[in-house]
Amino acid sequence: MPLIRDTEIETLLKDYARPIFKAAGLGGQNIAMRIVKHDSFNAFVADGRNVFMNSGALMQAKTPNEVIGVIAHETGHITGGHMAQLRARIARDQTKALLVSLLGIGLLIGGAATGGDTAREVAGAGQGVALGGQELILRSLLGERRSQESAADQA
Repeated sequence: MPLIRDTEIETLLKDYARPIFKAAGLGGQNIAMRIVKHDSFNAFVADGRNVFMNSGALMQAKTPNEVIGVIAHETGHITGGHMAQLRARIARDQTKALLVSLLGIGLLIGGAATGGDTAREVAGAGQGVALGGQELILRSLLGERRSQESAADQA
């Protein structure tokens, strides 16, 4: 991830962030503002100790309040513990995905062992379980992420 180091811009971002962090109860923590060299209007938090803002967001923002709003949104992710929740969710989902895949493979093998017309039906069910299960897990994760984005907006 290519970072841009510019003391003046980093100081300005810290000045924007200071009252937001204080209001969020993060005033005593040393949260760094980092600038990522990327043209898109985006920002993110990776670890709760750094807020990464794309250079595109800084260049495309029409007013300082737009940048301040982005900082406030990312602060909402920090105070909501969203990164820790996401890591825990991904770990749980990996286990679920493995179990669903194993179940699907088991049905495929069972279908092959059965032979005849039933084999195709059982194998098709195995494929459906494996692929459909993965899709359900992904949709659930994306739903949770949308909920976190909404919570960060509200914060």
